Amino acid sequence: MPALLKGFIDRLFLPGFAFKYREGSLFWDRLLSGRSAHLLVTMDTPPWYFRWVYRMPGHNQMKRTILEFSGIKPVAISSFGPIKDSSQEKREKWLAKANAYGRHA
Repeated sequence: MPALLKGFIDRLFLPGFAFKYREGSLFWDRLLSGRSAHLLVTMDTPPWYFRWVYRMPGHNQMKRTILEFSGIKPVAISSFGPIKDSSQEKREKWLAKANAYGRHA
């Protein structure tokens, strides 16, 4: 994940806002329960390669160790790529998809 995004998350998902540790327990309270998320991820790696070869480390980090840790469920993820050599037509299709996701939120 880009450092700027990681810094933003580290400053936002803090104890007392996103989660709260229980005294004398290994468990925590998820303070953002009842919310859902849909991540729109752009990449230059083909999504199928990112999934099957790399096993989606960035997706798993955002979904499991940040959002679900805080109680946000369900978490949907849409990947768009590769971006670098994509055609204008392909980018317009991706933008239309992203727009549709936003309208159904």
